[in-house]
Amino acid sequence: MLERIRNQITDLRKEEERRFTYELECSFDKEHSIEYSEWINTIRDISDRDKIKIYLVSEGEDTLHLDENMEDEYIQFLDSLDDDEIVDVNLTIDKKIVNGYLSIYCFEKFAEDINSLPIDKALNVFSGFMKEAGNVMVFELFDCRDIFYTKTMFFLAAGSRTLSSTFDRTKRLSECRENAYFYNQDNYELLPDDFKIEVGYEGNPLGELFLKLETILASCLLASNSFIQDGNLKLQIMGQRSVEYNDALENIQGNNNLYKIYDWMYSGGNIIDKAIIARNIICLHCKYEVLLNIGSEVMSSIQTNYNLYLKDNVTQYLELKNKVAEFISDIVSRTGEYATEMLDKFKANLLAIFGFLFSVILANIVSDQPLDNIFTRDITIISEIVLGASFVYLFISYLQSKCELQKVYDSYDKLKDSYREVLTEEDIRECFQNDTIKTEMEEEINKSIRRYLVAWGVFLVILLIAVEYMSNAPVILPRIKLLWGMIKKH
Repeated sequence: MLERIRNQITDLRKEEERRFTYELECSFDKEHSIEYSEWINTIRDISDRDKIKIYLVSEGEDTLHLDENMEDEYIQFLDSLDDDEIVDVNLTIDKKIVNGYLSIYCFEKFAEDINSLPIDKALNVFSGFMKEAGNVMVFELFDCRDIFYTKTMFFLAAGSRTLSSTFDRTKRLSECRENAYFYNQDNYELLPDDFKIEVGYEGNPLGELFLKLETILASCLLASNSFIQDGNLKLQIMGQRSVEYNDALENIQGNNNLYKIYDWMYSGGNIIDKAIIARNIICLHCKYEVLLNIGSEVMSSIQTNYNLYLKDNVTQYLELKNKVAEFISDIVSRTGEYATEMLDKFKANLLAIFGFLFSVILANIVSDQPLDNIFTRDITIISEIVLGASFVYLFISYLQSKCELQKVYDSYDKLKDSYREVLTEEDIRECFQNDTIKTEMEEEINKSIRRYLVAWGVFLVILLIAVEYMSNAPVILPRIKLLWGMIKKH
């Protein structure tokens, strides 16, 4: 941005850029004075988020606060100078974060300032950036065309199109809190992903620092317990054995393998299971090397063990699904039996009624004094009592079937509920086929039972009417006619 005036500066005494301030101290002589238009263009080049202050001080300590619409004052100021007089320039830009954007006017000096900080202070700085920005932080570079970015921090040339990020930082922070106890997480609300450079370039002045911060944070979130205190990192990993690590933050070297393990652990699947396996393997490997120096073979061992764990779980899962399938098949078979039991009872009742009628007819045939009409009043009453008992038996059989079927349905629901602690809702829906088998089974059984009930009831009504018509002393029909006559009179 300052290229407009840099070539006309005779002495650049100071150029610094800190997090929220850019400062420039330089000078020029009257003979090589800077055009007012160059100053105005410089003022207009800065972001609307920021405020610029330019002070010109002569050797006689005359001061001009340079701003827009001050061309006459600037010309008068220059005219008041001696021919060889030097003018000191103090330029300050106050910066602030707005909508996740922060201006960088001299990336080299900004990087120098960040790199000069102790590691714990650097963590504090970036934690402050991310807390104020939210999910994504964009650093607008006004003097540099080289860009780089992580999942959450973008160092882009000013005016560039903003890159989108699909990384859910809030969710990942929550998962890390649930699965690792990082004592300082409220102070250093950061993730290794904030510093894992996805696109970069050779000679990046922040590259080494970012790798170190990525390593420190990855180790903290892999450990069971961790905290940063007085410039030291303390870790404890509890697996098959307990491993502890304690070293100065400044001594830690970047190790990309730790990020790979962290990223694998928190990306998909069951984080708790992954954490247990990862910590067990790390503890075993730390018999032979320092925790933060572990190599790529550790990641390979972790993945191998996790795959074996999944394979064992898959076997158990398939066995579980087979048991569910067997149970459902058994239920279908039992409900079918209850439906056929209803049919068997109907047939048995039918045989009993016909057997009774046949015995009455046979008794009349072999009698010494056979009757012209075997359906006397006594036989009619007995026949109708038998038919009434059949109606009662029909009702009892129906209730019994409903009760037995309800027990089957209840056992189905209890089995389904018992697997909620073992399987996910999606697995349960898949195993039980979203209850379609139960629903279809209920509909089919209910249809069958209704058919048998209707057939049984119609048959008994027909027999009752036949007995009444064939009887020489009907019991029910006269009473029906009498009742009908009374109704008609009224």
